[in-house]
Amino acid sequence: MMLWQGTWDPAQDSLPADFLDLPAQIYAEDPYWLGEDSASVQQAFSVANTWFEQGHAWVGLIPHQARLAGFILPGQLIQGEQAAFFGYWETMNVPEANATLFNALKTWAEAKGAKKIYGPINFTTYGAYRVRLDAFEAGAFPGEPWNPPYYAELMQSLGLTSCYRYLSTFTSVEDTVVNVRKDLERVNKRMQGKVRLLPMLPEDWLRDLDQLYDFVQQSFADNFAYTPLSLKAFRNHCGHPFADRFCPLTSLRAETSDGAIAGFFLAYPDYSPLLRVHGTRPISLSALHYDRHRSELPHPRRLLARTAAVHPDYRDMGLFTAMSCELTLRAQGHYEQIAAALVREDNASAHFAQRHGTTRMHHYALYCGNLRT
Repeated sequence: MMLWQGTWDPAQDSLPADFLDLPAQIYAEDPYWLGEDSASVQQAFSVANTWFEQGHAWVGLIPHQARLAGFILPGQLIQGEQAAFFGYWETMNVPEANATLFNALKTWAEAKGAKKIYGPINFTTYGAYRVRLDAFEAGAFPGEPWNPPYYAELMQSLGLTSCYRYLSTFTSVEDTVVNVRKDLERVNKRMQGKVRLLPMLPEDWLRDLDQLYDFVQQSFADNFAYTPLSLKAFRNHCGHPFADRFCPLTSLRAETSDGAIAGFFLAYPDYSPLLRVHGTRPISLSALHYDRHRSELPHPRRLLARTAAVHPDYRDMGLFTAMSCELTLRAQGHYEQIAAALVREDNASAHFAQRHGTTRMHHYALYCGNLRT
């Protein structure tokens, strides 16, 4: 077993081909795999990633078997303790290789002062994170965790336990709109004269990007393992092509009576039929554009209610529920199915998702474990 591992220097190091090629080997026969952009992964581990201005990384690889990365941002505490994270985890079903890599990562993380490790998280929660637990026959939408079924068992064999659970719910738009109208009537009474719901268009998002940066930092600050981005990184992450992909027919912005942002909810077509690597003409995620590609999606078309933020001052008036209802109503006639995507099970928004998403559910987990110190 050949092990390649060590502290990562983004100014000097470059990811080896075996690290980048491993996912294609693992998912070679998987009709649902949406692929991985090797150039984007390589860039994430370079000085172009502003995370490295403060963060430290570790990379491990056993060619053709398993790969792993570790991340520590000094001062990022969870429950008062320095946290470490693991990510970019891809592996064949080889427990011994994973034990070797995780033991090496834990030794490095302990030397950096970490007390506990969490993952998988690719750098931060802005990146891919979580392990898929079920419904593998249904494939995955863009951004949804996707992995072989044996990943959860490997996590347990490594002494890692599920510390947070997440879900996505799926249902028919037509089956949902009747009940949603009742919910909207109820919460609209509390919002009347205080907040109004407007379409979120790509040009609006890009025009207000700097204002949205401050709003996102404030709205997401209390989320688990949230790592603030610099304004430059936020512009890179959430400008083009990010704004080119969401659905302008259903995405929403909530404005106060004086024009301030009270919340937003971004929804996307499920582009997965166009992205599958083993499809007829796969498109890369970075090339997706709503105006160009929505018409190519086969029926039934699914809308993903994906990214919502509500200012703390407006959470008690039911703004999230109002945006969820309005988004669903706007989907009617354009989409046959709707999904509440990647909701944490203990989040208040999960109640809405579980009440209305009755056709199918997907479940995911984030894992954690104590280090030896």
